[in-house]
Amino acid sequence: MPANTRRLGFCMFLVATAALHAEEKPFGPKDLLHGLIQNNPEIQAARSRFEAATKRPSQAGTLPEPTARYTNFGVGHPFSRLNASEFAYQGLGVSQEFPFPGKLALASEEAKREAEGVQQNYRAVVLDVTARLKVAYYEWLTVNKAIELTRKHSDLLSRFEEIARNQYTVGKGLQQDVLKAQLEVSTLEQQLAMLDERRQRAEAEIASLLAAPSVVLRAPGEIQPSAFSISLDELIRATNDSPRVRAEQKMVDARAVGINRSLKDFRPDFGVNLEWDHTGGTFPEHYMATVEVKIPIYYARKQRYALEESYSKLREAKQNYQAAQQQSIYQVKDQYLSIQSSERILNLYKTTLIPQAQLTVDSSASAYEVGSIDFLTLLANLTNLISLDRQYYDELARHEEAIVRLEPIVGKELVPFGETKQ
Repeated sequence: MPANTRRLGFCMFLVATAALHAEEKPFGPKDLLHGLIQNNPEIQAARSRFEAATKRPSQAGTLPEPTARYTNFGVGHPFSRLNASEFAYQGLGVSQEFPFPGKLALASEEAKREAEGVQQNYRAVVLDVTARLKVAYYEWLTVNKAIELTRKHSDLLSRFEEIARNQYTVGKGLQQDVLKAQLEVSTLEQQLAMLDERRQRAEAEIASLLAAPSVVLRAPGEIQPSAFSISLDELIRATNDSPRVRAEQKMVDARAVGINRSLKDFRPDFGVNLEWDHTGGTFPEHYMATVEVKIPIYYARKQRYALEESYSKLREAKQNYQAAQQQSIYQVKDQYLSIQSSERILNLYKTTLIPQAQLTVDSSASAYEVGSIDFLTLLANLTNLISLDRQYYDELARHEEAIVRLEPIVGKELVPFGETKQ
C-alpha cells in the first residue's frame, strides 16, 4: 500500500509539473494571433453581432403570421344550442395578410445589405484588435532589447568605474571620477527598473487582449526593421478595401433599398379571410371568404414623411462613406510619412551615428587608461552611446508600429507577423 501511494504521488507530481510547464510555455507571434482570434472578447462580441445580423433577412422577407379563430354565435344566450335557431353557429376561420408584391423582397434585401455592413465591421474589429496586439508586442520586443543594452552598458560602466578606482588608488585619478561612475551605474539601475515596468505593462496589455491572467512571451533575438516597399498610391487605392469604408458603402446600399421600400409603402396591402360555420343539423353550413385592402389614405402624414426620412438616411450614409474615405486616405498618408521618416532615421543611426559613437567610446576607453583624456569625457561619450542605442530601438518600434497601424486602414496584413521578425 505505501508503494502504491508513493507511485500515485509521483504520478500526481508529474502531472502537476507538466501542467505548470504547459502554462509557462512561451508565446510566439503565431501563438498570440491564434489566441487572440479564439479568446478576445471584442472579437467574439463582433462575431456574435454579425451572426445575429445574418438572421434578419429571412425574418424581414417572411409573411406575417396567419391568424386562426373560433366563433360561437349564440341566440338568446351565449353558447346556445345550434338547433335552437337557424342563426346559431360555431365557426372556424383563418386569415392572412399579404403585403403589396415586392415589399417583403425589398425588406429582406435591405436587411441583407445591413448584415454585409456588420460583416465588414466585424473584419474591422479583428484588424483593429490585431493591430493593438502587434503594437503591444513590438513595444515588448523593444523594451526587452533596451533592457539587454542597458545591462550591457551597465557592465561596461562598471568596468570604467573599476578603472577610475584603480587610477584613484595609484594617485592618477580623482575621487569625483569614482563617485561619478557609481552615480551613473545607479542611474542605469533606475532605468532598468523603469524598463521592467514598461515590459510588465506590455505583457499585461497582451494578456488582456488574449483574455488570459498572464502570458509568457518568447524572448526576442536580434530585431530588424521590416522591409516595406509599397508605394503611397498603392496604399491609397487599397483603402477601397478598408473594412470601415466598405461598411459605410454597404450602408449606402441598404439606405438606397430603403428608399424603394418607402415608395412601396404607398401601395396597399391585402388580407384574405376564410371561415367555415357549422350550424344545426337541419340548417345548411356557411362558408365565407373575405378580401381586405389596407388603403394608405393617410400617406400625407405617414408614408410621405417616411420617404423623406429614407432620403435623409441615404444622404447621411453617403456623407459617412465619403468621410470614411477621406479619413482613411489621411491616415494612410500620416502612417506612410512616419514609415519613410523612420527608415531614413534608422539608416542614419545604423550606418553613421551608432558606429561613430561606438568608435568614440572604444578610443576614449583606451585614451583614459593611459591618461590622455579625463574621466568625464569618457563618461560623456559612453552616455551618448547609450542614448543613441536606446533611440535607435525606440525609432525601430515607431517604424514597426506605423506599418501595423496601416493594416486596419487598408484591410490586409502588410508585413508577416512571425518568427522572421526576430
